[in-house]
Amino acid sequence: MKQFRIVCFVFFLICFFSPVNTAFASKVQDQLKGTLDQILEILRDPALKGEESVEKRRSLLRKLIYERFDFAKMSKYCLAKHWKKRSEKEQKIFIELFGKLLEQTYVSKIESYSNEKVVFLKEYVKKKKAQVNTKVLTDTVEIPINYRMSQAEDGDWNIYDVIIEGASLVSNYRSQFDQILQKQSFEKLIEDLKKKIET
Repeated sequence: MKQFRIVCFVFFLICFFSPVNTAFASKVQDQLKGTLDQILEILRDPALKGEESVEKRRSLLRKLIYERFDFAKMSKYCLAKHWKKRSEKEQKIFIELFGKLLEQTYVSKIESYSNEKVVFLKEYVKKKKAQVNTKVLTDTVEIPINYRMSQAEDGDWNIYDVIIEGASLVSNYRSQFDQILQKQSFEKLIEDLKKKIET
């Protein structure tokens, strides 16, 4: 659990570093790169640096993250077989809390980026789903990061899962939530998520 949290931290941290090698980028890659570039502009803006600008900076980052990440689809895949058992109201509550949990856990980490490079590799597109394979280059290691994306009705491509060194963000949460829901109620899971967000 602890190791995966570290991996997830790496994911949200490196997702927003300077991408390179995008000369032949498709629409999928273009939209992903567009979000990265906007986030980098915020992180590099002198007017948004410092403790006095934390709320404004994070508000801008939050907006971009919610525009590119499909938390509704991520939530559905994370709950898997438990999703259909929930009412529409319960699903909306879970989506909101799950989004807040990821946001609260990782937005502050994004701010400490250090200009590692992201190289776009292969891309696989089948109808309205795609996977973009990348690798992160640091001084000492190369980290493979694969983005799973789906196309919305408006044509935008949004991220619903990230595979870091073979570890799926969605699969990990799916396993965690399944174990929890086999032992306790959905209401208790919601209560636990609220507590995590509040602490």
